[in-house]
Amino acid sequence: MEGRKLRCTQQVAILIRHLRRKKEYSQEYMAAHLDISQNAYSKLETGKIPMTIDRLCEVARILDIAPSDLLAEINADHHL
Repeated sequence: MEGRKLRCTQQVAILIRHLRRKKEYSQEYMAAHLDISQNAYSKLETGKIPMTIDRLCEVARILDIAPSDLLAEINADHHL
């Protein structure tokens, strides 16, 4: 179970980073819109700290993607 949790956390982090870069948003931009520090955002994006469902929804909103679409991407196990 622990390995699956890590994989899911890493998949979320990789996808969020990919989508952010595609939008050409900086980590600072994301952090400001989430009202957190750039360092805290970096830890979310690298999977060092897990992302809550609420935070995932906030990130999806900033990236202009439906949370369900974001989760579907993760569920499809895409390799970005």
